Amino acid sequence: MHSMDKSSQVQILESHSNLTPLEVQPTSARGFRLLEEHPILLYFLIGSPALAMLVVVLGFTIIHHQMISYGFTVFTTALYFLLALGSIFLLGRALRSSDLHLATSRLNVFVSDFKLRWTEVSGKEGWKYAAAWCFMMMCFSVTQGCEAFLTQTEEASPDVRAWKHVIQVVSSISFGVSSAVVMLSAYIQSHLLLGLDKSLDCWCCRIVNDVNFSTGVESWNAMQALLKCVGRELASSFVALQALATLGFIYFLVSGVTMIFRTEFSVLPLLVESFSSMPLLFLFMLSMRVCAHGADLTEKCRAMPAFVNQIPTNLYLDSGRQYLVQFIADSSAGFTVRNVKLTQEVFQKQLYVFVGLVSGLVSVFSRMYL
Repeated sequence: MHSMDKSSQVQILESHSNLTPLEVQPTSARGFRLLEEHPILLYFLIGSPALAMLVVVLGFTIIHHQMISYGFTVFTTALYFLLALGSIFLLGRALRSSDLHLATSRLNVFVSDFKLRWTEVSGKEGWKYAAAWCFMMMCFSVTQGCEAFLTQTEEASPDVRAWKHVIQVVSSISFGVSSAVVMLSAYIQSHLLLGLDKSLDCWCCRIVNDVNFSTGVESWNAMQALLKCVGRELASSFVALQALATLGFIYFLVSGVTMIFRTEFSVLPLLVESFSSMPLLFLFMLSMRVCAHGADLTEKCRAMPAFVNQIPTNLYLDSGRQYLVQFIADSSAGFTVRNVKLTQEVFQKQLYVFVGLVSGLVSVFSRMYL
């Protein structure tokens, strides 16, 4: 059934004659080309500092018979590395697929008909992702600075201090590169979802201006195939982002609970752990933002039958309009991941759980220490 759906969607997109690929705007092309054409370079960029960190940590453990106790730092760096590795493989494979190339070509045509470039819309989104990356790097740098200060205050040999400083530098480089790749992959997913959102707006403008419901049936058939094709290609990278972000959030909660019930309380170590946990929290918020874009897309598709139904015509009982309304409803369009449609109800449940758990953790923490 899945293969039949896939082949039918591709045939629908190929059946339209105006599928000439348009030039992609430079702001998005750089990110696309980096994941699509240079995966080996990205593997090297994220793998080299991660391997160096592993070697340094193992060397320190073997030589000095000590374990590095920076749990949040090690876990955060490892989690971002795994997610960056998965993003390069999964999203890069999707970007290299012929189906996604066909879908993005059709998407360019939908948007270009109304002289729009969805990269202008997603440009602001890109700046938000860049600001989030800078904030995460600031938190991580503050953490490493505090850890360096704690290292200087420890009663340890200069050799041990030097080893720890090297670990801090290498972990900062590894986190910086891996988090940049994660941000890039999340932005590309948001970029495509925002493009689909703008294409729906263009379809609405066309159907209102032309009031040609028979043509609307044909164009909506291509639109729903486009939505399902992009959702299918993004499914693996989307699920990987959601799964690892949830894993990081669970680690954040468990570590927060263990921090609350400690018998010893020290301000600076607590500050270090608090700042080092921020990238995990931001990763979960990042996954929720991408999820919100997908949910908004589904909700807009669900509102389409009502929108078409209220388009005024000269007929009180317009059978063509009614057929288009029923056709849109039966197409069940939206952002679908692994045959599961992502709706605002799903997103709101995720948001309620997030807010409830964090507020509970903060309230317990404030009662015990404030």
